Amino acid sequence: TIYQEKSLYRNILVVESDDGYRCMKFGRLHARQTCIHLAQPQRLVLNYTKGLLAALYMAPAPRKVLIIGLGGGVLPMTLRALDAQLEIDTVELDPAVVKVARSHFRYQEDARLRTHVQDARVFVRQQQRRGAAYDVVLVDAFDRDYIPEHLLTREFLQQLHSLLTPSGVLAANTFTAGALSRHEAATYQAVFGQLYQLELAGGNRILLARRDGLPAWVQVQQQAQRWEPQLAGWGVFSAQLLPRFRLQASAAGVRV
Repeated sequence: TIYQEKSLYRNILVVESDDGYRCMKFGRLHARQTCIHLAQPQRLVLNYTKGLLAALYMAPAPRKVLIIGLGGGVLPMTLRALDAQLEIDTVELDPAVVKVARSHFRYQEDARLRTHVQDARVFVRQQQRRGAAYDVVLVDAFDRDYIPEHLLTREFLQQLHSLLTPSGVLAANTFTAGALSRHEAATYQAVFGQLYQLELAGGNRILLARRDGLPAWVQVQQQAQRWEPQLAGWGVFSAQLLPRFRLQASAAGVRV
């Protein structure tokens, strides 16, 4: 453990291993929130981060991105490296997490990459009132145990739906198994209709939706090939992700 801080919301730990990995955890017994490899910072370590970037396979030409949940800032920094012109808003509830992301994980804002220390529900409502629109929304918000309950509701997903451009994509990091997995799928389907899901090694599941319905599979494949040269440098390969795409089974009859 190289750093520890008890914030208002959680016990934040930064741990390093002998083989060069640095990770953020919310308590000693809990899963890693973020990891980087110190000698290879341009390499995504955790599978869920690679899965969330599969949203780019469904977004024709994203210009504006919303990320809910900062962690160590790996996702916004990767997107910034991929495209210096992207407008990126990142929302994080805990100011201590933002501080640690800056001090230990190389997170750095710029004129087009902004951090909002705020509850995501409040931020999203404010953006609705302003008429904001995003091409990609990534939901990666976890406390010590799971996704905060108020970020799992139909009402919240309806608010996110209203922020998406016509071809806008939503990608959410959840878990493959567990008591809530079927209810999560039912809730997303109640708002977006058909979903893709990616089940990843390590137990994470990425839910992928688009505002106006899923694109044809051939379009997903074409977009994946277009992004391949850029994403390969971060260890994100379409040959690994595309076979994991599955249409989410209907959750009809499951409580939203």
